[in-house]
Amino acid sequence: MVKQRLGLLPQSGGKLLLALEGTNRAGLTYNRGMLARTAKIALSLVGAAFIVAVTPAEGADFKLTEANETCANAHALLVASKSGKHDYIWRRIAHVVRKKPYTYRVVDDYEPGVMYKVSFKQYDTKYVQGGSAYVAHCGHGGTCNSLARAFFDEHPKWGSVTVYCGLVPHVLDNGQRVTLPN
Repeated sequence: MVKQRLGLLPQSGGKLLLALEGTNRAGLTYNRGMLARTAKIALSLVGAAFIVAVTPAEGADFKLTEANETCANAHALLVASKSGKHDYIWRRIAHVVRKKPYTYRVVDDYEPGVMYKVSFKQYDTKYVQGGSAYVAHCGHGGTCNSLARAFFDEHPKWGSVTVYCGLVPHVLDNGQRVTLPN
């Protein structure tokens, strides 16, 4: 059964975060958020999001968002979940990485500006209690884009996949290095 819920969370500077959370068929939880500057905008977004919230997750429009290919500090947010199925998720990520052994070289720490080297960390999510984020870190935007695309192609119903350039997104906390399972 697919479950979804919608909420407004107060943020600094008087902004509101409109959060949509749901569970897909695989039992993985996805979270989407949008900041609004005023309560009036937030309430308008709630009305629009209500329409989205009643639509089953299977029909959701998940997408892949890539970073600039030349980015020297790229971070691919592959999965965000509250399922607690850490081993299962990391095994699925490892499966995608192993499909292209000459494309990705797994290392403890990526090097900014260096292609093909990828490291992995699991983060806590700041605004979702019990949430985890599964992130690949690359020294080249093209490498993270390629991995994100391969993962998204393999698991298109798990949620949107986003590659960020620069700092790790501020909503991620307490990153722990991960060794991919065999």
